[in-house]
Amino acid sequence: MNYLFEAFKPPCHIKVTYFDAKTPKQASIKKENGQMITVPLFQSQETIAGEVTIEPFRGKNVEHIGVKIELLVQIELYFDRGNFYDFTSLGAQLQPSSNQQQYQDGSRN
Repeated sequence: MNYLFEAFKPPCHIKVTYFDAKTPKQASIKKENGQMITVPLFQSQETIAGEVTIEPFRGKNVEHIGVKIELLVQIELYFDRGNFYDFTSLGAQLQPSSNQQQYQDGSRN
């Protein structure tokens, strides 16, 4: 039975590190299902730079159709308080499709 629950776990850990010396401000937003999440908050004048690390768990194989990162923006208009508008501001393809595997010794393919 434990094997069944293992099947739905993600095969990797994804970490985003920002190059800015200070930690970005955090904002709490409500998802469509009502759950509150905390996300980084940036102003329009700020430069956003960083590194995305994808680490497969030991012995796991990760196949993907490409790694893409997108900057999603949420705006609340002054005259329309309480309604938020979402859009994609910027997207970048980080890696084309491939197969990444973590070997027992920790090295990656």
